[in-house]
Amino acid sequence: MPRTALFLALLLSSFVAGCSSSGDPCEVVCAKNAACQPDGPGKETCVALCNELSDRASYATAIERQAECYGSEDWSCEALATGACDYSEDD
Repeated sequence: MPRTALFLALLLSSFVAGCSSSGDPCEVVCAKNAACQPDGPGKETCVALCNELSDRASYATAIERQAECYGSEDWSCEALATGACDYSEDD
């Protein structure tokens, strides 16, 4: 997935509230990002798009790594906005 498309998809997923303990990477990413971007689409919209895009192996890997990062640190919204947990295939 091109970096721009991945960024846009991850940005969309960054619109939902507070980390979920479900273990589902889409739930974790969407929940964490909602806290930082409360004016974005709802968590359900984010999770649905994330799950749809997760059919692509590269996107699924990126979301899994992003969710791991979110779970391993207490990142601020500012740190996340500057790419603290961004993943690229080059990493």
